[in-house]
Amino acid sequence: MFPWFSDIFRSFSSRYLANKLHHAVLLSGASGIGKYQLAQELGNTLLCKAPSLEGACNQCQSCYLRIAGNHPDLYVLESEKQLGVDKIREGIAKLSGTAQMSGNKVLLIPNADTMTEAAANALLKTLEEPTANTYLLLITNSVTKLMPTILSRCEKHALGLPSVELSLNYLKDNGVEDASEALLAAYGHAPLRVEAALKGEEEFSYRTFNDDFQALLAGDANSQAHRLAKKWQDNAVLAAQWCMQKARGDYMNSQNSSDYTRYVKCVEVTKTLQHPGVNKSMVLFGLLKQFQR
Repeated sequence: MFPWFSDIFRSFSSRYLANKLHHAVLLSGASGIGKYQLAQELGNTLLCKAPSLEGACNQCQSCYLRIAGNHPDLYVLESEKQLGVDKIREGIAKLSGTAQMSGNKVLLIPNADTMTEAAANALLKTLEEPTANTYLLLITNSVTKLMPTILSRCEKHALGLPSVELSLNYLKDNGVEDASEALLAAYGHAPLRVEAALKGEEEFSYRTFNDDFQALLAGDANSQAHRLAKKWQDNAVLAAQWCMQKARGDYMNSQNSSDYTRYVKCVEVTKTLQHPGVNKSMVLFGLLKQFQR
């Protein structure tokens, strides 16, 4: 369990052991903080035959089946795009019977905000009147995208960002030796996003951006700006946001009006780049020229 979730996880475990855990739990918060892993650990605890405050025992028959990836009472509903009504009905059907392991049944919905309206409506009855020993764990990065009727039937937990200290300690413990507050800020202070990017799971990383940005400052601004604008155009919004972070840092350190003007330009460009049909390379080129010293 991630250290920033240890308290809430123990609270979930304690309430479950006291038969006070709500049957439908909704976890919301920023991407990259570990909501899915928290839901998984809670689900593991609910399926375990000998759970404790620390979670599942990982030694009972139920845990062995879950670890092997074939627990008969654990259902995960995922879809590449929208989560349709047929998928939801399939999950509900599996919950309707008796638990094969004579314990709890757990339905995990990792991207609950992708449910279509029909899918959400199909889930409502199960949320209102769940079958015995059934738990539904919903996860979302954007709680506002969920129907009010879904929200009203769940126990809602808004999960905040981990502290900088906990995040940096986690990253360093997991091999990110150059972890810094600037690096963390580049990924919205979400440590798992940093970890994924630096392990090559994201093609455009802050580390790559920073190396290129230093080359921009050190070299011929016109040619470097042109080169980087073309290189970054597929990730234009993110590149502009990182430029904005650089400009803000410059202004905070210098309090110079020119640095503030550059920061404002970054804000404007970030908004412009989100409009359809914009020539991203040209807009980025204009922004990068602003950093010419």
